[in-house]
Amino acid sequence: MQSPQTIEELLRAVAAEGGKLDGLGFADDEIVKQARSLGLIDVDPGNAWTLVDTVRLTPTQRMVMGLPPIVQKPSVLTLTLHAVATAFARIFGNRRVLP
Repeated sequence: MQSPQTIEELLRAVAAEGGKLDGLGFADDEIVKQARSLGLIDVDPGNAWTLVDTVRLTPTQRMVMGLPPIVQKPSVLTLTLHAVATAFARIFGNRRVLP
């Protein structure tokens, strides 16, 4: 991908890729730095091994660009604890009928 010349081009390019864009040297680009300072994107700089920077739209900007929000799925541990707590409440819960 070519380096974007404006913030709008950057936002359109990231939105076209589904809200996430990977590439070399994105963290050092001036347009990316400006968009990050405005709070429009989040930047994850690459480590010394991969050198690939990741640019993501912020949750608010995802909505502005018409992308669906990212919904976190519950973990297996959370689901298991909820099932145990529900079973415990059913077994030891109050069985008295309220008048």
